[in-house]
Amino acid sequence: MLALTMQPDLRGISPQGAVRQQALVNWQATGWPGPRVEAWRYTKLDKFVAREMQPATSVQSLDQPDIPVPEGAVILRFTNGILDRDCLGGLPVNVRASDLGDDEAALAQLQSIAPDNHPVSTLSLAAMTSGLLLDITGEVDTPIMMQFIGDDAGLSAHPVIMIRLASGAKAVMAEWHASHLALSAPLIGIELGAGARLDMAKIQAENDTNAHIAATGVVIGENAVLAGFTLSMGAQLARLETHVKMAGEGGDCQLSAVYLGSGNQHHDVTTYMDHAVGHCNSNQIIRGVLDDHARGVYQGKVHVAQDAQKTDGQQMSRALLLSRKAEADAKPELEIYADDVICAHGATVGELDDTQLFYLTSRGIPYTTARAMLIEAFLLDAIDTVENEVLNGLLRPAAEAWMAREAAKER
Repeated sequence: MLALTMQPDLRGISPQGAVRQQALVNWQATGWPGPRVEAWRYTKLDKFVAREMQPATSVQSLDQPDIPVPEGAVILRFTNGILDRDCLGGLPVNVRASDLGDDEAALAQLQSIAPDNHPVSTLSLAAMTSGLLLDITGEVDTPIMMQFIGDDAGLSAHPVIMIRLASGAKAVMAEWHASHLALSAPLIGIELGAGARLDMAKIQAENDTNAHIAATGVVIGENAVLAGFTLSMGAQLARLETHVKMAGEGGDCQLSAVYLGSGNQHHDVTTYMDHAVGHCNSNQIIRGVLDDHARGVYQGKVHVAQDAQKTDGQQMSRALLLSRKAEADAKPELEIYADDVICAHGATVGELDDTQLFYLTSRGIPYTTARAMLIEAFLLDAIDTVENEVLNGLLRPAAEAWMAREAAKER
């Protein structure tokens, strides 16, 4: 049995297939990153990797959280990281589902686009109990929502999903993570064919005692579009890492995120945008609101290859501190080897504007209401960049509920 400690005993794990066997070898060689690994300098895993936990092998769960569902959406439910295959019967005709574990070529493809040297890329492939492969063709009008639940604090979940959109395909998808496990470690690969479009949102609302460490790899083909947004507001420790490769000219990637932290929460949003070819656009808008002793991290690197002329790569991170004991770290990077590009990055960290608060309160607005208004304006500015109404309708109420809880605190 696989024990997820710094020195795990993996002798009971016997993954099938060359890809998963290699993942196991890689995990045994590297394990969790230590405090001296530069990419993890802001996010220390020590107290979580020391926990005793086992990869889940059963879908049994008492946890049935109230998760909002878009009207008409198809639900794919993962319990303890294991897919409930009864959900597959309602998929639209243009969406074909199959067992990822039985498709060695798809596993190899996922491995090739997953974040390299990432612990989840190796661990979740090695510990995967079940995997899902979704092939999407044509235009799919029905939203697809993946729900991730579970309630055993002694277990870890390792869902592995590969999503492939054929040329010209269009789809709307959402992830909602609301488990009470010790560790949620989803690994997701996405391939967009020429002219495809994927609108996707992720809501990380895990229990506030667990860890959520996720890895996502994306390849964007010629004239394809990814409009992705992440809202991270749960878990004690969360790291959401996404690596995107612009592999075809005319590609467009909107990859934005909001993290909301209170108590002793730690939120880490890490991205790597690889402009491997020219004439592509990427834009990242990151917003964070931190209260109490919470800490937020944004690490974003834009790499522009030597021949990737006419690249437009933008990054902007802003964090709002509601407490003097909260902390925000930002590390935006540009690595550019082409000379005909438009690339920029920026980062700011600050408190609520006293002048704006005074202006609102001087006009009779109660202090707590004025404060909530300014926080809302700060956050919804980013969320409202999500043009898809279905996804905006998931993200906005979730963020507003968090703000309402903050406003209810005694000051």
